[in-house]
Amino acid sequence: MRIYGGGCELFVKLVSANLKQPEKEVSAVLKLTTNQRSQVQLKQIICSKPTIVIVTLCLMSSPFAVRTSVEAVEEGMLLAPKFDAHGLIPVITTDAATGDVLMHAYMNEAALLKTLETGEAHYYSRSRQHLWHKGATSGLVQTVQQLLIDDDQDCLWMKVNVAGSGASCHVGYRSCFYRQIAPGEGDRLASGPVALTFTETNKTFNPVAVYGDAPNPTQL
Repeated sequence: MRIYGGGCELFVKLVSANLKQPEKEVSAVLKLTTNQRSQVQLKQIICSKPTIVIVTLCLMSSPFAVRTSVEAVEEGMLLAPKFDAHGLIPVITTDAATGDVLMHAYMNEAALLKTLETGEAHYYSRSRQHLWHKGATSGLVQTVQQLLIDDDQDCLWMKVNVAGSGASCHVGYRSCFYRQIAPGEGDRLASGPVALTFTETNKTFNPVAVYGDAPNPTQL
């Protein structure tokens, strides 16, 4: 087998391949020395032995830098987010005015890019398995005022202004963290499940009226 490329020094990691099938296109991820992300298509052409595989490089500039060193990740000036094995990165969202924690969610690459593009919070719903524009149904859109990333770039902190009633919880409360757990009460741990105390007593909207029969994202 001979492979012809575009002349760039590159590292190829095949995502999937079945070179026994002619005209089979295969996607791959490249790490280039130019710190660009590229996608390569391999097309097998059966013409004579040995088989010739033609590599076509389709260079696309990426808004995310390649994670080349710890120093670059921790001290650098380029965004290089680390998504987990499921392609997700956690996000803590707080009220830009009060600093109160509103919610914890996840973004995939598409959600993060959409958030950067629009200035409005987009997340990835793990229960529904799709991109989620916060407030698209309820009207409680989150406008991003500041987006921060932690030292090793694997967690985001987003400060937002919320439209409408200012709520961010699908249950109807302003914050998803509407109950507290009392620490330092070890003597009660043996008496049964730990009790929760509500810190918010009134809902800001009726979730049934807003979401109707839509599936509840809370999973048992």
